[in-house]
Amino acid sequence: MADTTQNSLFELSIDHESVGYLTETARWSKFLAIVGFVTCGLIAIFSFFAGSFLANSPVLAAYPAAEVQTMSTIGGAFLTVLYLIIAVVYFFPCLYLYRYSVRMKEALNTNDQVKLNQSLKNQKMLFRYVGIVTIIAVSLEAMALIIFGVAAMLVTPR
Repeated sequence: MADTTQNSLFELSIDHESVGYLTETARWSKFLAIVGFVTCGLIAIFSFFAGSFLANSPVLAAYPAAEVQTMSTIGGAFLTVLYLIIAVVYFFPCLYLYRYSVRMKEALNTNDQVKLNQSLKNQKMLFRYVGIVTIIAVSLEAMALIIFGVAAMLVTPR
């Protein structure tokens, strides 16, 4: 029984319907990847102006000028680094998605098994990367909830 299942896996083929689905998937993924690259660029450009946005914030208008300068310098540098990190983290899934789409289109146009495998490898890398980033994000959120919960218990009057 195991032989039948194993043999059937090796007999898989891509029919015309599958080619149509994969072609459409490649088009949409290329579009989404390009939009993602543009978004990464906009985030990176915005990161360099974050400090000036913070310095001109109406919230800081109530503080003395020296304190505003210090807070806007530190806060601006923090925001610049934070947004640059976000742009870099967002760049890689866009890259994997773009590589997937280009190689999938090439594989389907030329009937090239190697290109198909490369395309699927990039799809795997995309899902792995997004999964790891999701695990990290959920872990950070859980830690933040614990820290804020402990801080709330310590600050709450009894």
